[in-house]
Amino acid sequence: MGTDELIDQIYEAGIVPEKWRSVLDQLARIGDAEGTLLFAAGANDPRWLSSDAIQERMQRWTESKWYLNNPRGERLVPLTEPRFLTDLDGFGEQEWVQTEFFKEFLQPLGLGWCVGTTVRSPTGDVLVFSIEKAFAKGPVPRAVAERLDLFRPHLARAALLSARLGLERVRSAVAALELIGLPAAALSSDSRVLATNGHLLNMSPRIEIGFRDRLTITSESAQKLLLEGLSAAAGPAPRLGRSIPVPGSNEQPPFVAHLLPLRGGALDVFAGAVSILYVTQLTPKSSPAPELLQALFDLTPAEARVASLLVAGRTIDAIAGTAGSSENTVRTHLKSVFMKTGVQRQAELVSLLGIPPILFP
Repeated sequence: MGTDELIDQIYEAGIVPEKWRSVLDQLARIGDAEGTLLFAAGANDPRWLSSDAIQERMQRWTESKWYLNNPRGERLVPLTEPRFLTDLDGFGEQEWVQTEFFKEFLQPLGLGWCVGTTVRSPTGDVLVFSIEKAFAKGPVPRAVAERLDLFRPHLARAALLSARLGLERVRSAVAALELIGLPAAALSSDSRVLATNGHLLNMSPRIEIGFRDRLTITSESAQKLLLEGLSAAAGPAPRLGRSIPVPGSNEQPPFVAHLLPLRGGALDVFAGAVSILYVTQLTPKSSPAPELLQALFDLTPAEARVASLLVAGRTIDAIAGTAGSSENTVRTHLKSVFMKTGVQRQAELVSLLGIPPILFP
């Protein structure tokens, strides 16, 4: 691929995030490397993208003790020089191969040398392009770094554009939810609010945005579920949605906070949001319909029926008679309902779902 063609591809990636992987592959070819890693270096959990060829190895890196705590990060990332740097710009060759990071982590993976550059993002992150080369091929020559320097201004502009567009997409999503009456916010993995709408701000003090823009639900049990959900949304395991019930009081109705993990193209390495949170309120005038009850708490139809009849005031033996099943079966369904809604007692479930009862046809 020629220089002009790669520059065009870089700017295309600035608008279309799915194009970044191809750019990373082209940078690796220039460096005679195994692949390229693009990551956001910050205090939060890993947000990164890499060439397919090194993806598994980079995943191991983000899960290791060396993530954001290694000699390269300490010496090379803080440098603000607007050019590509190699390992030999921060270390002597013998010094580098004696580091624990090299001996214990990189060398067993077949890696060892890199050439990279950093870009400061308006979100506060430092975006790092790191081209990872096999140790057996030797250090990256200065001439290769200088060739890569031709692309650095374009990479920086495209990365910053992606960051701005990523934040704008997040803000637009949150604003759209306000238009349909839903309080909402976009959250990072450490509960930092990246965007919110007026409906959610009006829920204070039940939901508050406090120190360092962290979102807090005043219910202790709900806050615990929120933090667990955000942590899971940022991890390598399959990201699942979560509904977090928040009990009501004499003055306030109960509500449910729904945590939707961002996936695929929506999980933007440049924007920093890992989840969208939105709220549905349960009031005496508006109890959830059966279908919505199943969707809100991931209940099965049988579990939703048991929950509905319980809220209607039926006893367990009466529910068993109505459903044509045993009391043990009903109790099993009820135990599952408790787990999914985050309550421990029948009274808490009734308080959460509200009155009047939810009626099934």
